[in-house]
Amino acid sequence: MKTIIVACGNGVATSQLVAYKISRRLKKLNIDAVVEVVNHRSLSTMVKKADIYVEIMKSDIDYGIPKIDGICFLTGENEQEGFKKLINCIKGE
Repeated sequence: MKTIIVACGNGVATSQLVAYKISRRLKKLNIDAVVEVVNHRSLSTMVKKADIYVEIMKSDIDYGIPKIDGICFLTGENEQEGFKKLINCIKGE
């Protein structure tokens, strides 16, 4: 099972919404994954336990795991493409 973390500045509204949308979509597709929300201050610690990072705040930091732009899940613009990238990362493609 893959662990996906979603992070924004405070780990409250924005990341919660994105995590909910991702979890709901993965459940509909019968993809078993854990989606966790973290705030930006906790990211460097929590990313060590994750397989995929969905970022809301843009960063050039490489955490050594796949990073997906989470803005598409928030706005709905290019959301299908974002989910496709996420699912490919989950499948290891």
